[in-house]
Amino acid sequence: MRALAVDDKKMPLEALVEAIEKAAPGIELTAFRNPLDVLAWEGVKDVDVAFVDIDMPGMSGVQLAQELKMRNARVNVIFATGYHEYAGDAMRLHASGYLMKPITAEKVRQELDDLRHPVDRIEVDKRLYVKCFGNFEAFVDGKPLEFSRSRTRELFAYLIDRRGSVVSNHEVEAVLWEDDASMKGVHSYLRTLTSDLRRSLDAQGLGSVLVKRRGALGVDPTTFDCDYYQFLEGIPSAVNAYHGEYMSQYSWAEMTLAQLEMRY
Repeated sequence: MRALAVDDKKMPLEALVEAIEKAAPGIELTAFRNPLDVLAWEGVKDVDVAFVDIDMPGMSGVQLAQELKMRNARVNVIFATGYHEYAGDAMRLHASGYLMKPITAEKVRQELDDLRHPVDRIEVDKRLYVKCFGNFEAFVDGKPLEFSRSRTRELFAYLIDRRGSVVSNHEVEAVLWEDDASMKGVHSYLRTLTSDLRRSLDAQGLGSVLVKRRGALGVDPTTFDCDYYQFLEGIPSAVNAYHGEYMSQYSWAEMTLAQLEMRY
């Protein structure tokens, strides 16, 4: 996949490039600060995806997008902006996406997964493999991912079970501590577990797996492989690996197990 990123400001362009490269390792990316340089570039006709800032001097992102489409009708234009008011222009141009700043790898990945004009998919280098059938386990480069606390492992397991849904801290506490969720110190302990989980992932260069929002947590399913997710996609190897057991060490996993039994 060939892509270009255009923003006249240095720091926003660097942030955009970083997010794209995290979202799609191996992507062939070229960055520009001047829209006119883009049009003079000989590779412009071969671009699959163009991430374009809208508010630029001299030539706006909308004008640049029009020029890009004249050169390549199937280019996927994804606008990157801090303003909502250009959404109408994006729709009229049949843009592939509209990213609001600040731009993250997660947002970029969502757009790349839903392009208007599909191109050869860039697969993430998924070093992390999560096993849910039987007991819950996580492996990095084939070796077990170490957790300093058993509760940290359980927290990660629950987030995996939620399949990318961002869940509130209150929900996590209710599930992991059940009747003891109202005990004094639970909130503080969850913060400790969250920090511990991030340290474990960061130590392996997998910080993008954990999605943290104000008062909520989740995982980015595009950053790892998982037998449970593959089962739901109907991948034969995952279907054959299921033998009626799912995260067996956790009682809260029984609800998902019941759903798997119905599907199976």
